[in-house]
Amino acid sequence: MIETRAWIRIALAAGLASLCLAATARAVQDSPALEKPEEKPKPSGIFSLYVENDVFAGTDRGYTNGFRFVWVSLDLNSERDQVRLPGWLDRLSRKLPPVQPAGARRFVSLSFGQNICTPDDIARSDLIADDRPYAGISYAALGFHAQDRAFMDTVELYAGMVGPGSLAGWTQRNLHRLFGWTYPRGWAHQLHDEPVLGLVYDHKWKLEQTEETRGLGWDLIGHGGGELSNMWTGLRTGLELRGGWNLTRDFGTSLIQPGSDSASLFEERDIRRRGRSLFGFHLFLALEGQWVARNLLLDGNTFRPSHHVEKEPFLAGAAAGFAFRYKRLRFSFSYVYKTREFTTQRKNSLFGSLNISFALRH
Repeated sequence: MIETRAWIRIALAAGLASLCLAATARAVQDSPALEKPEEKPKPSGIFSLYVENDVFAGTDRGYTNGFRFVWVSLDLNSERDQVRLPGWLDRLSRKLPPVQPAGARRFVSLSFGQNICTPDDIARSDLIADDRPYAGISYAALGFHAQDRAFMDTVELYAGMVGPGSLAGWTQRNLHRLFGWTYPRGWAHQLHDEPVLGLVYDHKWKLEQTEETRGLGWDLIGHGGGELSNMWTGLRTGLELRGGWNLTRDFGTSLIQPGSDSASLFEERDIRRRGRSLFGFHLFLALEGQWVARNLLLDGNTFRPSHHVEKEPFLAGAAAGFAFRYKRLRFSFSYVYKTREFTTQRKNSLFGSLNISFALRH
């Protein structure tokens, strides 16, 4: 039986999420000047689901599961799309990101998700002092994006909860019970409840690319940025090499991390207009380095004593995989490798990451 408190948290979270999504969707898509009584607002934008899990790599430790659901608006600068935002959100989107060259496309994104981390041996019920804490975060994020052919800038604001209030323990226990996996017995030692607030900046740019994206092509994408929060504070930088058929003009493959949303499918309308094939396929290899000043999931709670380990300040990671698109659908899958995050970590991390995206109303 599921605890009554868990059901209450789920009901409150679901109700709040439904109200927020419904209010936002209506505010974004409705405009008093254009409103027609006989027409109902239609869903629009890009809808994406990201799932990451170490079951794809045959392990069950460390960063063990994550999901993120994302909605990205149509181009706010397009007269054809005629996107309307609430006044406060429109004013904010014109100022963020701070650099928006003439002709750049602007987007906003809304997302919510959950990440779960556990020690290696989840069958133990005692506190494992030299392994990472049981911890999870559930969050919602608001992103602002500016993009042209050469660059993409993102500023993201997020808020969430770490600890029992994130329902990470409830999620893992019930998923493992459902699929018959090893039951996690150590969630009694998870981090305490702590609200988190964060600000993220990310800059992506095309370093090299073939002149024509039709047929065989390749490109090299760089990115760099940082994050400031009580959840994670540090810097990230990396490269991604892609090669394939009818390469998309977006800015690479996204993982579940702040600032990762990419408005990749809106080129479909331009492709159709030019008579190009709506099918594309490519392989990719990505490398990333991080400097970490703070990681709540390893350092422990900010204001209360809790289980913690000594983190590594410098991390490296790599991802290799494939992606294909057809018309408004895009799918990608990759294996992700990361170096040890804390000094007593026994093995490096390996997990799989998949993304399914679908664009509506072009």
